[in-house]
Amino acid sequence: MTTLEAVQAARGLLEEVTPLKTDCGALCGAACCKDDPNDEGSVSGMLLFPEEEKLYKGQDVWMEIVDSSLLLDGAPVPLLLCHLPCPRRKRPLACRLFPLTPYVKDDKLLLRMDVRANPICPLCASGKAGLNPEFVQKVKEALRILWADEKCREYLYVLTEHLKEYEFLG
Repeated sequence: MTTLEAVQAARGLLEEVTPLKTDCGALCGAACCKDDPNDEGSVSGMLLFPEEEKLYKGQDVWMEIVDSSLLLDGAPVPLLLCHLPCPRRKRPLACRLFPLTPYVKDDKLLLRMDVRANPICPLCASGKAGLNPEFVQKVKEALRILWADEKCREYLYVLTEHLKEYEFLG
């Protein structure tokens, strides 16, 4: 399986399942899909997994891809910026995982609530136990696929270091 195929397989597992059995965006007004109203100039964006940017070629009406400050093998990790609501089936993998995130500790892949979600997602208060169990299970399956791919595994280590910076600030 290529890296892109691994990312597509992970995305596919999360196509139909969501954090709640109902529309969780109804609780917060889809806060995770909006710019921060307290930060002028903020733009909603999600880090893309390795090779995921290839899935967005020619789709610049609702989004653009820019370089983030996060580096993987010396190159910037692509960041998808949303300018309009995205077509749901085109959501990046990071959006499909939200408010969960992979986290590597002692060379083991864990699943955690994303520390970056705390300020905007009301689901964080109840932790994984408050999420749809089918969603949590599908995320675990998706992460196993990604962990098996060398490029994705490297990215997961880099992402974990990035998340540690947020933990330190929090």
